[in-house]
Amino acid sequence: DLAARVRRAAPDGYDVHLDTSGHGVLADAVDSLARGGRLVAMVGLGTGPSALSVGALYTNDASIVGFAISNATTADLAEAARGVVDVLTATPWRPRIADRLPLSEAAEAHRRLEAGEVRGRLVLTPS
Repeated sequence: DLAARVRRAAPDGYDVHLDTSGHGVLADAVDSLARGGRLVAMVGLGTGPSALSVGALYTNDASIVGFAISNATTADLAEAARGVVDVLTATPWRPRIADRLPLSEAAEAHRRLEAGEVRGRLVLTPS
């Protein structure tokens, strides 16, 4: 299961758990946090169990915070954008381009994507 794999990969726990789906088991996330770790809830709770042991949080100096992008100010968004730009320019990140096709073959590109035949990005170029 995922929680066991996470514990094997990070036996001391991890610093931040971002819940972006609302379908995870939050208790497993709390149990996998490092001392002082944070669980960030970014969506409403889905179908997963949401009961948490408060003891598991405070005895590990851990915390839960909520985040809703709709509450961000213009300054918050600008700061976040600068952070993203900094990471993208400082990291040798390159998207995996599977193929380049002329724009006239957009239907073929969609067919390949929908069929699951592509690993990476298809780039459409003006004909």
